[in-house]
Amino acid sequence: MERKAKIGFDGVLIVGIVFAILGPILIAVGISVFLAVPGEGNIIFLSVYGSMGLIFLAIGLAFLVIKIRRKQQCNRLLQSGSYIMAEIAETKINYNVRINGKSPYVVECQYWDMAGNVHIFKSRCLYFNPEPLFKDRMVRVYVEGDNYKNYYVDIDEDRKSTRLNSSHITI
Repeated sequence: MERKAKIGFDGVLIVGIVFAILGPILIAVGISVFLAVPGEGNIIFLSVYGSMGLIFLAIGLAFLVIKIRRKQQCNRLLQSGSYIMAEIAETKINYNVRINGKSPYVVECQYWDMAGNVHIFKSRCLYFNPEPLFKDRMVRVYVEGDNYKNYYVDIDEDRKSTRLNSSHITI
């Protein structure tokens, strides 16, 4: 079974969806008023609403493309199978993000390479406390060769193995 990376629901995706929906709505309002109302004022209305709609649509699509490319990159990293084991430094709450009044958790982990450099990796936003699910303090981080800037912290692999291990019932 092919595994897929989980990117999460964040501000970039929300803004992309909202702007991608509002853009065509503004364009449609501008066109419908232009066609329905006779006079010179409707051209100004069309140009204002049409240009704002195009700007909103372009911003929304740009944010969605960024999110889709990030997901494709993470899937490519996950499928390549090249990973390092990083030590979990801390699990903290990301107070910069709030969805439905709740801030997500972020797992921060670190890895020392052969040269002694420390690389810090952050997981995607998690809307549950993952701390009790870790068997040990290590997590897989999929990387692109020696380029540690492109990475995917695989929190789900540890959750899956913990869930499988905890499902055994002894009688």
